[in-house]
Amino acid sequence: MDELRAPGVTRIATKYGLIQGVLSFAVNVASTLAGIKANWVAVVFHTALLVVFMVLAHREFKRTHRGIMTYPEGLGSGTLLSIVAAVVAAVLVYVYLNYINTRTLAAAIQAQQAALEQRGITGAQAHQAMQIIGAVTTPVGVAVLSAIVAVIVGFIVALIVSIFTQSATLRS
Repeated sequence: MDELRAPGVTRIATKYGLIQGVLSFAVNVASTLAGIKANWVAVVFHTALLVVFMVLAHREFKRTHRGIMTYPEGLGSGTLLSIVAAVVAAVLVYVYLNYINTRTLAAAIQAQQAALEQRGITGAQAHQAMQIIGAVTTPVGVAVLSAIVAVIVGFIVALIVSIFTQSATLRS
């Protein structure tokens, strides 16, 4: 009998990355619809969600590879999981902001303008700040920026999680 090949890092990381990306998007939409502003609690929640999925992916990898996962495999798996999740969430955010809830960004820009006025920033400074905010506050801008941040945070989380989930190290 031929021995079945164990799923590789890519397959496992992609599976959990897809789940993470869709779930993160769903949480963001739910909080937006509920009127909850982004704050440190949301960041902690999303990071904890990422840690959970990364640990689950590492556990599955070790289960299918005789209990062994090196630090580089864990780091690669966690990073890939984060990239997949970031791309999935970014695409969903783009579709949501561009086609489903097109008023979200306009409301965010108005809120930023009101915050600038409340701080006493008016005239040329306010105009310059609003140009910068307006350039980033587009469906593409939000999707790209959120993907970049998610990949960076995911890599940092993978660096840390892999320390605790590795089960073997390479010896020279």
